[in-house]
Amino acid sequence: GYARAVATSARLTREFRETYRSGALDISPHDVVDVLVGAGLKQWVLMGLHGYVGYLPEPRATQDVDVLVAYSERQRAVRAIREKWPRLIVRQFSEVVRFHDPGDCDAEGHPRPVIDLMVPWGRFQESILKEFVTTDASTGHRIPRLEAALVAKYAAMISVHRSREKKEYDAGDFRRMVLANRDRIRRDDLRRLADEVWEGGGEEIERFLDIAVSDQPFPV
Repeated sequence: GYARAVATSARLTREFRETYRSGALDISPHDVVDVLVGAGLKQWVLMGLHGYVGYLPEPRATQDVDVLVAYSERQRAVRAIREKWPRLIVRQFSEVVRFHDPGDCDAEGHPRPVIDLMVPWGRFQESILKEFVTTDASTGHRIPRLEAALVAKYAAMISVHRSREKKEYDAGDFRRMVLANRDRIRRDDLRRLADEVWEGGGEEIERFLDIAVSDQPFPV
Protein backbone atom coordinates (compact mmCIF):
# COMPACT_ATOMS: atom_id res chain seq x y z
CA GLY A 1 0.00 0.00 0.00
CA TYR A 2 0.86 3.68 0.01
CA ALA A 3 2.34 3.77 3.53
CA ARG A 4 4.91 1.08 2.78
CA ALA A 5 5.71 2.56 -0.64
CA VAL A 6 6.32 6.11 0.63
CA ALA A 7 8.40 4.79 3.55
CA THR A 8 10.55 2.79 1.12
CA SER A 9 10.97 5.80 -1.17
CA ALA A 10 12.02 8.02 1.75
CA ARG A 11 14.47 5.36 2.97
CA LEU A 12 16.08 5.01 -0.46
CA THR A 13 16.49 8.78 -0.71
CA ARG A 14 17.94 8.98 2.80
CA GLU A 15 20.44 6.18 2.13
CA PHE A 16 21.53 7.82 -1.12
CA ARG A 17 22.12 11.13 0.63
CA GLU A 18 24.01 9.50 3.50
CA THR A 19 26.27 7.68 1.03
CA TYR A 20 26.82 10.29 -1.68
CA ARG A 21 25.71 13.67 -0.29
CA SER A 22 26.67 13.72 3.35
CA GLY A 23 26.16 17.48 3.67
CA ALA A 24 22.56 17.38 2.47
CA LEU A 25 19.55 17.83 4.70
CA ASP A 26 17.35 14.76 4.97
CA ILE A 27 13.84 16.16 4.46
CA SER A 28 11.19 13.49 4.08
CA PRO A 29 7.60 13.86 2.87
CA HIS A 30 6.42 13.08 6.39
CA ASP A 31 8.54 15.94 7.74
CA VAL A 32 6.93 18.37 5.30
CA VAL A 33 3.43 17.08 6.03
CA ASP A 34 4.01 17.53 9.78
CA VAL A 35 5.06 21.15 9.22
CA LEU A 36 2.04 21.96 7.04
CA VAL A 37 -0.44 20.29 9.38
CA GLY A 38 1.19 21.99 12.36
CA ALA A 39 0.74 25.34 10.62
CA GLY A 40 -2.97 24.66 10.24
CA LEU A 41 -3.12 24.16 6.47
CA LYS A 42 -6.33 22.52 5.26
CA GLN A 43 -6.11 22.55 1.46
CA TRP A 44 -2.99 20.69 0.40
CA VAL A 45 -2.00 17.48 -1.36
CA LEU A 46 1.32 15.70 -1.92
CA MET A 47 2.14 15.65 -5.61
CA GLY A 48 5.06 14.26 -7.58
CA LEU A 49 6.45 10.85 -6.68
CA HIS A 50 5.45 11.05 -3.02
CA GLY A 51 1.85 11.54 -4.07
CA TYR A 52 1.60 8.66 -6.54
CA VAL A 53 4.26 6.22 -5.31
CA GLY A 54 1.54 3.92 -3.98
CA TYR A 55 0.21 3.46 -7.52
CA LEU A 56 3.58 2.24 -8.83
CA PRO A 57 4.47 -1.47 -8.87
CA GLU A 58 7.78 -0.64 -7.16
CA PRO A 59 8.77 2.51 -5.20
CA ARG A 60 11.87 4.52 -6.04
CA ALA A 61 13.80 7.48 -4.67
CA THR A 62 13.32 11.12 -5.63
CA GLN A 63 15.12 14.37 -4.90
CA ASP A 64 12.38 16.69 -3.67
CA VAL A 65 9.00 16.84 -1.96
CA ASP A 66 6.24 18.42 -4.09
CA VAL A 67 3.13 19.84 -2.43
CA LEU A 68 0.16 21.59 -4.04
CA VAL A 69 -1.52 24.12 -1.73
CA ALA A 70 -4.42 26.52 -2.13
CA TYR A 71 -3.29 30.01 -3.08
CA SER A 72 -4.90 31.40 0.08
CA GLU A 73 -2.61 29.22 2.22
CA ARG A 74 0.60 29.73 0.28
CA GLN A 75 2.23 32.34 2.51
CA ARG A 76 1.37 30.45 5.69
CA ALA A 77 3.03 27.37 4.23
CA VAL A 78 6.11 29.34 3.17
CA ARG A 79 6.51 30.82 6.67
CA ALA A 80 6.17 27.41 8.31
CA ILE A 81 8.77 25.78 6.07
CA ARG A 82 11.17 28.69 6.52
CA GLU A 83 10.86 28.46 10.30
CA LYS A 84 11.47 24.71 10.27
CA TRP A 85 14.42 24.79 7.86
CA PRO A 86 15.96 28.30 7.96
CA ARG A 87 19.04 27.03 6.11
CA LEU A 88 17.09 26.54 2.88
CA ILE A 89 17.38 29.10 0.08
CA VAL A 90 13.93 30.33 -0.98
CA ARG A 91 13.07 31.28 -4.56
CA GLN A 92 9.56 32.52 -5.22
CA PHE A 93 7.87 32.34 -8.61
CA SER A 94 4.24 32.90 -9.59
CA GLU A 95 3.39 29.18 -9.66
CA VAL A 96 5.87 27.67 -7.20
CA VAL A 97 8.00 28.51 -4.19
CA ARG A 98 11.16 26.45 -4.41
CA PHE A 99 13.35 25.64 -1.41
CA HIS A 100 16.99 24.77 -2.21
CA ASP A 101 19.51 23.06 0.06
CA PRO A 102 22.91 24.86 -0.02
CA GLY A 103 24.48 21.70 1.36
CA ASP A 104 23.44 19.69 -1.70
CA CYS A 105 24.72 21.16 -4.97
CA ASP A 106 24.64 19.84 -8.52
CA ALA A 107 27.66 19.44 -10.83
CA GLU A 108 27.58 23.18 -11.63
CA GLY A 109 27.51 24.19 -7.98
CA HIS A 110 23.83 25.16 -7.85
CA PRO A 111 21.88 24.14 -4.72
CA ARG A 112 19.33 21.45 -5.51
CA PRO A 113 15.64 21.96 -4.74
CA VAL A 114 14.31 19.83 -1.88
CA ILE A 115 10.76 21.22 -1.53
CA ASP A 116 8.48 22.60 -4.24
CA LEU A 117 5.45 24.40 -2.85
CA MET A 118 3.07 24.80 -5.78
CA VAL A 119 -0.20 26.67 -6.23
CA PRO A 120 -2.79 25.77 -8.88
CA TRP A 121 -1.92 27.28 -12.26
CA GLY A 122 -4.68 25.47 -14.15
CA ARG A 123 -8.30 24.52 -13.64
CA PHE A 124 -7.45 20.82 -13.38
CA GLN A 125 -5.20 21.50 -10.37
CA GLU A 126 -7.95 23.45 -8.66
CA SER A 127 -10.24 20.47 -9.24
CA ILE A 128 -7.64 18.08 -7.83
CA LEU A 129 -7.54 20.06 -4.58
CA LYS A 130 -11.34 20.22 -4.36
CA GLU A 131 -12.44 16.79 -5.60
CA PHE A 132 -9.58 14.36 -6.15
CA VAL A 133 -7.78 14.09 -2.82
CA THR A 134 -7.83 11.07 -0.53
CA THR A 135 -6.24 10.71 2.90
CA ASP A 136 -4.09 7.66 3.59
CA ALA A 137 -5.26 6.20 6.88
CA SER A 138 -1.82 4.96 7.99
CA THR A 139 0.22 8.11 7.37
CA GLY A 140 -2.35 10.89 7.33
CA HIS A 141 -0.91 12.06 4.02
CA ARG A 142 -3.31 13.75 1.62
CA ILE A 143 -2.57 12.25 -1.80
CA PRO A 144 -4.17 12.47 -5.25
CA ARG A 145 -6.65 9.85 -6.34
CA LEU A 146 -5.40 7.55 -9.10
CA GLU A 147 -7.19 9.55 -11.81
CA ALA A 148 -5.63 12.80 -10.58
CA ALA A 149 -2.16 11.25 -10.46
CA LEU A 150 -2.53 10.10 -14.07
CA VAL A 151 -3.84 13.45 -15.29
CA ALA A 152 -1.02 15.30 -13.52
CA LYS A 153 1.50 13.04 -15.29
CA TYR A 154 -0.32 13.50 -18.58
CA ALA A 155 -0.21 17.30 -18.20
CA ALA A 156 3.53 17.14 -17.56
CA MET A 157 4.08 14.87 -20.57
CA ILE A 158 2.40 17.28 -23.01
CA SER A 159 3.81 20.49 -21.51
CA VAL A 160 5.87 22.60 -23.92
CA HIS A 161 7.87 23.91 -20.95
CA ARG A 162 9.16 20.55 -19.71
CA SER A 163 12.48 19.05 -20.76
CA ARG A 164 12.70 15.87 -22.81
CA GLU A 165 14.59 14.15 -19.98
CA LYS A 166 11.81 14.83 -17.46
CA LYS A 167 9.11 13.86 -19.95
CA GLU A 168 10.75 10.46 -20.32
CA TYR A 169 10.47 9.94 -16.55
CA ASP A 170 6.85 11.12 -16.71
CA ALA A 171 6.03 8.70 -19.51
CA GLY A 172 7.62 5.79 -17.68
CA ASP A 173 5.71 6.46 -14.48
CA PHE A 174 2.45 7.03 -16.39
CA ARG A 175 2.86 3.67 -18.11
CA ARG A 176 3.72 1.89 -14.85
CA MET A 177 0.72 3.37 -13.06
CA VAL A 178 -1.62 2.35 -15.87
CA LEU A 179 -0.29 -1.21 -16.07
CA ALA A 180 -0.47 -1.69 -12.30
CA ASN A 181 -3.96 -0.20 -11.89
CA ARG A 182 -5.76 -0.49 -15.24
CA ASP A 183 -8.89 -2.10 -13.74
CA ARG A 184 -9.20 0.57 -11.04
CA ILE A 185 -9.21 3.65 -13.28
CA ARG A 186 -12.50 5.55 -13.26
CA ARG A 187 -12.61 6.53 -16.92
CA ASP A 188 -15.35 9.16 -16.60
CA ASP A 189 -13.48 11.03 -13.87
CA LEU A 190 -10.22 10.66 -15.78
CA ARG A 191 -11.67 12.14 -18.96
CA ARG A 192 -13.43 14.96 -17.13
CA LEU A 193 -10.27 16.03 -15.33
CA ALA A 194 -8.09 15.69 -18.44
CA ASP A 195 -10.51 17.92 -20.35
CA GLU A 196 -9.58 20.65 -17.87
CA VAL A 197 -5.94 20.42 -18.99
CA TRP A 198 -7.11 21.34 -22.50
CA GLU A 199 -10.35 20.83 -24.38
CA GLY A 200 -9.16 17.66 -26.13
CA GLY A 201 -7.45 16.20 -23.09
CA GLY A 202 -10.12 13.63 -22.27
CA GLU A 203 -9.93 12.01 -25.67
CA GLU A 204 -6.14 12.16 -25.78
CA ILE A 205 -5.60 10.62 -22.35
CA GLU A 206 -7.75 7.66 -23.43
CA ARG A 207 -5.31 7.16 -26.31
CA PHE A 208 -2.43 7.41 -23.85
CA LEU A 209 -3.98 4.60 -21.80
CA ASP A 210 -4.10 2.41 -24.91
CA ILE A 211 -0.50 3.32 -25.75
CA ALA A 212 0.61 2.38 -22.23
CA VAL A 213 -1.07 -1.02 -22.36
CA SER A 214 0.13 -1.81 -25.90
CA ASP A 215 3.76 -0.94 -25.07
CA GLN A 216 3.96 1.72 -27.78
CA PRO A 217 5.92 5.01 -27.53
CA PHE A 218 4.08 8.12 -26.37
CA PRO A 219 3.90 11.07 -28.82
CA VAL A 220 5.72 13.49 -26.52
